[in-house]
Amino acid sequence: MQRNSKTRRGVLTAAGGALVALAGCSNSDGQSGTPTGTEPGDTEPMTETAEPTETETESDMPPAGDAMLRVAHLAPDAPNVDVAVDGTTVLTDVPFETVSDYLSLTTGEHQITVTPTGGSEAVFDETVPLESGPQTAAAIGEVSGENQAFTVTLLTDDDTTPETGSTRVRAVHTIPDAPAVDVTSGETVIADGIAFGEASDYVTVPSEVGSVELRPESPGNDDEPVGTFSVDLTDMATQTVFAAGYLEPSGNQSGAQLIVATDAEGSSMTTGTETGTATATEM
Repeated sequence: MQRNSKTRRGVLTAAGGALVALAGCSNSDGQSGTPTGTEPGDTEPMTETAEPTETETESDMPPAGDAMLRVAHLAPDAPNVDVAVDGTTVLTDVPFETVSDYLSLTTGEHQITVTPTGGSEAVFDETVPLESGPQTAAAIGEVSGENQAFTVTLLTDDDTTPETGSTRVRAVHTIPDAPAVDVTSGETVIADGIAFGEASDYVTVPSEVGSVELRPESPGNDDEPVGTFSVDLTDMATQTVFAAGYLEPSGNQSGAQLIVATDAEGSSMTTGTETGTATATEM
């Protein structure tokens, strides 16, 4: 059995007053809006990466550099959002379950602003220090704060890719109503006891892995799974598996699911996100 340690994440906190504004901007029917580039009326889960707004020109964009930043909307009770970098809108109408493409930025501090689509008051507006290489700014938690407070966490991604037949993968726990979990695939332990907001180290697994289990944290990583999810990993790629949604959804809340995002590729493949779903039971 292969084990890995937890990776401590950096947390970027949002002002409490901003959470009230976000809650007030939620869609009245509880449905996600349409990301840029998605045809109205789509009912399938978001599986494409969000695209930069078509109204931006190259001269309007922040200067490119060695830092790569993508944005993940993983707050299950939050409305669609717009994202700006240094005052320039780079993503619009981004719904829950979306992981954007990487945006090239200079290293150093950048102002990241997240605003509910159609709203005027930001729910997150902080200076973020970016280092060279790929990173993910993940919006997690809940605007209601019932289980976990809304925040944005900055994750350091890995662009090292494996050999043919393998995928490098890590897990990130963003399920607000779930305790610490083990993430396994058969006898392979992908994540060992990660708490909400934490990411595991990357491990290498066979690309043909077809399912991943979420289990309550236990010394042997062998408690009965609360959910088994079908996944389709990409050969010679490095990917992040986000555990998202609610373990015990109510009303129109999204149930527990896995969102697979590609961090790096070892050959010419299509990047994007995929969503796996399963029926979860109480931990």
